[in-house]
Amino acid sequence: MNDYMKIAIELADDNLKTNVGGPFGACIVRNGEIIGRGSNHVLGNTDPTVHAEIMAIRDACKNINSYDLSGSELYTTCYPCPYVCISCYVG
Repeated sequence: MNDYMKIAIELADDNLKTNVGGPFGACIVRNGEIIGRGSNHVLGNTDPTVHAEIMAIRDACKNINSYDLSGSELYTTCYPCPYVCISCYVG
């Protein structure tokens, strides 16, 4: 298991302590650097769209000040939700 997947798992494990969502974590990496992190906030936000992948995408876009995540890789503890496929391109 690589280091980025371990970080996604840590985010998922930490999320179990907060009760804001399920045990899901994700991180986005570009050029060997983590540019976004996220965990599931479906329960805390009462919003079915705030899956870990979406939170990581939002964080990455904010951190690089761009919507373009070309060349990035998504590491997630669960198969990405359909919202990721529809709303953003990562990869």
